[in-house]
Amino acid sequence: MFTAHAVALLVLTADPGGTGWEKDAESDGVTIFARKQKGAEVREMKAEGLINAPPMAVWKAIRDYDNYKKTMPYTAESRVISQDAGGKTTLFYSVVNAPLVDKRDYFIKLLDQSDWKDGKGYLKVTWSAVQDPGTPEREGFVRVRINDGMWLLEPRGDGGQTFATYWVYTNPGGSIPNWIADRANGTAVPDVFKAIRKVTAGKK
Repeated sequence: MFTAHAVALLVLTADPGGTGWEKDAESDGVTIFARKQKGAEVREMKAEGLINAPPMAVWKAIRDYDNYKKTMPYTAESRVISQDAGGKTTLFYSVVNAPLVDKRDYFIKLLDQSDWKDGKGYLKVTWSAVQDPGTPEREGFVRVRINDGMWLLEPRGDGGQTFATYWVYTNPGGSIPNWIADRANGTAVPDVFKAIRKVTAGKK
């Protein structure tokens, strides 16, 4: 029997740039793809598109975790729990307050896997859910057990633009049917992409 943790590991070890992706939508220069892995309950989602800001400006916006409650859709709480001295590993906690459902919270471990020097290469952060953060679940909240993803930022043109890839596999859990979770994820992914575009607008 597959556990939620086993499914998360299955997807996380897959290649987000691999095969099986199908175009789900396209809007404002952002292409949304979806695929469903064997044994998974919901679809993976991926967004690709240009952001009119340099990769480092986009990187700073993505890594501004404490301010996600101000910049990201439906985020009610966001805070860094711990971070190593070099910022390569971060433990992050967040609460999502979406319409019509109970609040969701999650802990994720983020890893900086960038290869970046003198404006060349790529900036990359991956994350996965922390299954036992040592913090009791909060009454009235649903703890999200599956939350894996990636941001990959690559320079374009003279380096003033960024080609961004955002990949996520998450299941809100609780009593939400899988087809509703798929629909919600299909809306949330482009919304997150738009949020980063908004935060970085005009940045050089």
